[in-house]
Amino acid sequence: MLDLSAPHDQQTAEALDRFYDFARRLDTHQDSISDIKLSFYCRELGGEFHFISFETRKMKNAMDLIRVNNLHMNIKNMGATGGGAHKFADVWEKELGIGMFKQDELDSLVAGMQFALSTVVGECYTFRPKQDSTTEQTTEKAESANASSHTGSGPNESEQESRDSISYSSAYPYMLVTIGTGVSVLRVDGPRQHERVSGSTIGGGTFWGLMRLLTDVESFHDSMKLAEKGDLSKVDMMVGDIYGDNSEALEKLGLAANIVASSFGKLVSKDDPSKGLTQEDLARALLSLVTNNIGQVAYLNAKLHNTPRIYFVGSFLRENMISQRRLSYAIDYWSKGEMEALFLEHEGYFGALGAFLMSQNIEKRNGGFYQWETNP
Repeated sequence: MLDLSAPHDQQTAEALDRFYDFARRLDTHQDSISDIKLSFYCRELGGEFHFISFETRKMKNAMDLIRVNNLHMNIKNMGATGGGAHKFADVWEKELGIGMFKQDELDSLVAGMQFALSTVVGECYTFRPKQDSTTEQTTEKAESANASSHTGSGPNESEQESRDSISYSSAYPYMLVTIGTGVSVLRVDGPRQHERVSGSTIGGGTFWGLMRLLTDVESFHDSMKLAEKGDLSKVDMMVGDIYGDNSEALEKLGLAANIVASSFGKLVSKDDPSKGLTQEDLARALLSLVTNNIGQVAYLNAKLHNTPRIYFVGSFLRENMISQRRLSYAIDYWSKGEMEALFLEHEGYFGALGAFLMSQNIEKRNGGFYQWETNP
């Protein structure tokens, strides 16, 4: 961070004040999402963090918004990561006069996440079943683990539960599953000590791309609204569709009738696959398919690497409580309670946060933050 108390930084202070005013009054509109509820003041660094997101396909709109509000004034360079840091570097330099300090994507992700975990109170949470009865909990876990309940894991079936920050020295190792366009699975053993151990091509891009193909929604937010109202049992083939609802075979198999046997499988046997279906049903079934695949990949890697804590992050989980609840129950069910799926309030922003910290050479050390010679 810059020392705003120094006289020669007066222009910088004015630029920051201008940005703070913009960030506090900006509301979500057609091109951007302002997550004002995620803003926080960092005492150690002496400044505020604000979070605004744009879809990559609307980058020109983002640049126009920056220009119109004069946010590019007094900014010479900024930390950036991901493919966009390379793809858009030249146009940002040419049109806004802002150079990009390109940071490694996975380094940025881990740095931003570790910063938030150690700085923001209440950053980490999970979902646990309501303590009604053993039978209800067991049934609920089985359904969620297999994405089978035709109503899904709703708000009345699980409760969000905060997780206290784990002491910095004992936080490792853990599995980090980042869900963006695709999925990357990392084993994290310490600050700047991580390795990509697995991944999947079936991620947020799969869900959003197929949603745009199958429905008429124009935003991820709207796709979540659709999924909340859908019934996946109209799309997915359930175990009960194969064996019947009260078959002795189910008892021998130890399976419930409402467990999914095949995602989208029910459409195979219909003369008209679309008959009786709504966009809401398709959205729910598609979200279930993608989430289950991610959960299975995450669990198997955590088991292989003996990491009981699995952090799920990424833009796919933003406003996506359905997937968060499913992942929580699935990991708990498959691991017999030995592993836990964890989520973070600032998911989707850790790459940007980490790129900023790394571009300013800020790193957490011995319970505090240390900044050495900054970039110009």
